[in-house]
Formats: sequence, structure tokens, C-alpha cells
Amino acid sequence: MTLNTFFPTDIVLRVTGASANQLKYWVKIGLIKPLKEGKRYLYSFRDIIKLRVVTNLKNNGLSLQKIRKGIDNLAKVLPVEDDPLARLVIFTDGQDMIAMEKGMYFSATSMQRYFRFDLEHLQASILEIQSEAADMDDESLIKISSVGT
Repeated sequence: MTLNTFFPTDIVLRVTGASANQLKYWVKIGLIKPLKEGKRYLYSFRDIIKLRVVTNLKNNGLSLQKIRKGIDNLAKVLPVEDDPLARLVIFTDGQDMIAMEKGMYFSATSMQRYFRFDLEHLQASILEIQSEAADMDDESLIKISSVGT
């Protein structure tokens, strides 16, 4: 299979999990732009990747409006030859379309950056500090607390 291989609608429906009505609607609104050959549509490998991402986002509660906004925003900041849905890791919390690139997370709908915290590591550090503080005498604690004032 090459990137120039095209797939008919029945295969695309099976592979992506989209319904026939969803697929027709997404083509109608221009979310996906398959090749039209006579009366049938043929989908590229990139189209299939995009459809799988869109279907997964929809199945996880993200509205089509937010998906479209996210795709539009990503297309504005990425080079034309890159299809953002094929290039980035994209997921949702049901409220936002979150993209990850090079270990950085950002909202595709608002383009705000997210910070990722390792909560287990943070909790372990806090417990270690608490343990060290419990071993100190009151005079040492007073000296430490007055440093910041």
C-alpha cells in the first residue's frame, strides 16, 4: 500500500467506525474532502486517519463544532503540507480537543498551552518534605519559615 492508494466508502466505514450518515455529512460540510470518481467517493490514507480521529473525538463527547474549530486552528499554525490530524497526537477530555507535539500539550480549540504534572512524583516530593520537617526541631522550622519573609 502506498500513500496514493484510495479506499471505497464501505471499507472506510468499517475502518473508521463512522456511520454512513456521519460520513456523508462530514463530506457535505467539507470536514473531509475525498476524491470523487463518478458517483462514488474514494478516500486516501490521510482521509482515513483524519476520520478515525474525528470519530474517536465524537465518540468521547467532543462536539463537531469544537472539532472543526480545532482542525481550523491547527491548520493555521502548521505547514500546509502537514495534515495536523495525521501528524499530532490528539485526544479529548470531552470538553476540549487536546493536541500533543514534542511532549507539549495545548488546546486545539483555544490554542492555550497545558502543563502536565507527574502527580505521583509531586506527591512523593511533598511527603518527603513533610517527613523532613517533622524531624526538625521548632527552632529550625522558625528559621526556615522566616527566610521567605
